[in-house]
Amino acid sequence: MLNAVPESIPLLMAHRGDTALFPENTLESIQAAGEAGITIIELDVQLTRDRVPVLLHDDNLQRTAGINQSIFTLDIAQATTIEVSDPQRFGNRFTDIRLTALETAIALLKQHPDWTYFVEIKRQSLDHFGTAVVVEQVLSVLAPVFKQCVIISFDYDCLQEVQRRSECRVGWVLKRWNQHSYKKAAELDPEFLIVNYTRLPKAIVPLWQGNWQWVCYEVNDAGLARDLVRRGVDIVSSMAAPDLLKKIKADLTLKLAPEDADV
Repeated sequence: MLNAVPESIPLLMAHRGDTALFPENTLESIQAAGEAGITIIELDVQLTRDRVPVLLHDDNLQRTAGINQSIFTLDIAQATTIEVSDPQRFGNRFTDIRLTALETAIALLKQHPDWTYFVEIKRQSLDHFGTAVVVEQVLSVLAPVFKQCVIISFDYDCLQEVQRRSECRVGWVLKRWNQHSYKKAAELDPEFLIVNYTRLPKAIVPLWQGNWQWVCYEVNDAGLARDLVRRGVDIVSSMAAPDLLKKIKADLTLKLAPEDADV
């Protein structure tokens, strides 16, 4: 179980690293999040043509690299030469950043025993290579650091396969908030349930009870983060987590400041 910091500061997750300031799913975004004090970091994984896990959200490189090509057509040697500078957002600012193998990100994790990776296995790779192949490849990379990792996915069968093959913790990303999903969650019994906060019922009702911890994304507002924690959410995920942490701390400072302090 991941333990929260002081009650007034929610436990935060950096969604794809510090993506507000750096290209997503890169060593630079991971390092920036960690240095800012965000020690829970979510990463996305796809497989290359030769079945090597790399950090990538989309199976196509158009958005992150400006190249209309599938990662499934490249082997790892080719893939790691690709510039993933997110040119639409950052222009030419990060032309030295390259696509990263999951193994390289794990080498960084080993240097930080207080960090935790939430590694999302993407559906495109599962569809392309098959669940058993993808899970086997990801588990082989994560094996030395299972205690610092959680494998997450929207794909229920993928997580069942992870549970059958390893002791790695899992997190199910919910598509829908309904009784069917609740029943399936109880059957899977994951360590984490993950949901976009907009999918939660608007009425303030109790979150589903179970052995899991709750993670909510995509949160960028300090007040919303605190409201979610009051509803029972354990971890708040944001693509601008370091900035959100600053906002939360600033709000806390204002609340603690004496109202009649001398100017």
